[in-house]
Amino acid sequence: MCTSPKPGKRSTTDGRITLLLLVVAFALRVPFRSQYAYHWDGAQFALAIQAYNVALSQPHAPGYFLYVMLGRLVNFAVGDPHASLVWLDVLFGSAVPVVLYGLGSGMFGRRAGLAAGLFALTSPQFWFHSEVALTYVVDACGICLTVWWCWRALQRGGTWGDAVGVGVLVAVVGGIRQQTVPVLLPLLAYVFWHFSTRRLLKLLVAILVALGLGASWFFPMLHQSEGWRVYWDIVRRYNQNNASGTLTGGGWPALFTNCYLSIAFCWNGLLLGVVPLVGAVVYRVWGMSPQQKQVWDTAHRRAGRVLALWIVPMVLFGTVIQFTSQPGHVLGYLPALLSLSAAVVAQLRRNWCYLTVVGLVAAGNIFVFLAWPQRWDDVLLGYGRTAREIRQHDRQVAQVVTAIRSRYQPADTVICHALAAHYSFGLRIFQLHLPEFRQYQLAPDPTIPSPPGKPLWCVQGEHLSFVSGLDTENHRQVLLVVPPGMDVNIYARYFTPLITRPVEGSGNRLYELLR
Repeated sequence: MCTSPKPGKRSTTDGRITLLLLVVAFALRVPFRSQYAYHWDGAQFALAIQAYNVALSQPHAPGYFLYVMLGRLVNFAVGDPHASLVWLDVLFGSAVPVVLYGLGSGMFGRRAGLAAGLFALTSPQFWFHSEVALTYVVDACGICLTVWWCWRALQRGGTWGDAVGVGVLVAVVGGIRQQTVPVLLPLLAYVFWHFSTRRLLKLLVAILVALGLGASWFFPMLHQSEGWRVYWDIVRRYNQNNASGTLTGGGWPALFTNCYLSIAFCWNGLLLGVVPLVGAVVYRVWGMSPQQKQVWDTAHRRAGRVLALWIVPMVLFGTVIQFTSQPGHVLGYLPALLSLSAAVVAQLRRNWCYLTVVGLVAAGNIFVFLAWPQRWDDVLLGYGRTAREIRQHDRQVAQVVTAIRSRYQPADTVICHALAAHYSFGLRIFQLHLPEFRQYQLAPDPTIPSPPGKPLWCVQGEHLSFVSGLDTENHRQVLLVVPPGMDVNIYARYFTPLITRPVEGSGNRLYELLR
């Protein structure tokens, strides 16, 4: 059986596998990049590259400052904010398999590391989120790096350099996605408690480093978001708006929904990787002797505790304290589940059996992402994330964008959106891709404070302003955007009588208002 080098040592084989995983992951991700913002949040991140201001929901709270600034850095080379964020996700999504290979090798041996790297490389969840402009895969990479650093620190006994490294990683991860830091604290407490010497002083060093580096992005974020008072009011409003999805605000139905969605999203990320996990549980309960259990537990006690302190706080946070509503919300702990599955597969003694199982899991993942038939989507519980999903959304947005640009002039046209923050087809997406047109969101957004008597959003370019109502005095044509699965009657409350005609070539997602 292949084993890992001693802590701190990397062999030539490790270097070759690392390079191969990185190159293959990058090559697989480049062809499937989204061309249009897939999600409302992604559009806001792209707009924030041009004009950052949480007070104008560019982006939404709590700010994701370092993610946007990294996108701004890439944008100097790419010259397109949305494409810059997608390239950023491609790069970090390609790095996740590499980090999981290193972590898995350190915990369970090289065979487990290789399986974990291949599972992450082909997982539909990771593949999909490497192709769209969202924070989740970058955050997941940061979490995996932090856990890997912590594991190596434990193996070394905990040096001063380890303490500094933990502080740096926590500050960076917090700047990418602030919600992640609290759920890492139990693992960090365990790690520092098991340092061999001067654990409290080293913990203090890590805290000071994290606070110092965190301040370097937190205060600029406040400055660009109209100050602490406005920023905190927006965070409060954002939490209130999402309270119905939490146990405290939505009760047991919300908890049930969060648990169900967490299971569904993890299933879509693991797929056939679930089989070794279930098989391991069954074998442990009915097939292992007490002596075998003791031997396994003794050999992997520390790895098991690290993985438990990685998974459990994140699951509790996403189901009991906060909410899980998007597949990306499980990406913080999905790598730990992939590592567990890989550790089980690595115990298969015969190489042909190990290679067969790893190959089947990877091949199943690839098939799901690239060629999964739409009629089978129920198997994915309706939440599958595939290349088809990206293509369909790009095509739908492109139809509307092309129809508007080919038929209408910005000077005499306004575009309307009936719903607040429609995630896949809302105002922000079309603001990003049709910046020359004046656009209105007719439903108020409760997460952003607006001036008295001006509850509606009006956008043009990267700028957002608050208005009292729709101004069509200087515009001859009013266009109504209808998201997929809805009809034009969503505008009936705003226009009476509602007399419209569909715009040719828009797929019945764009209508002219006849006045």
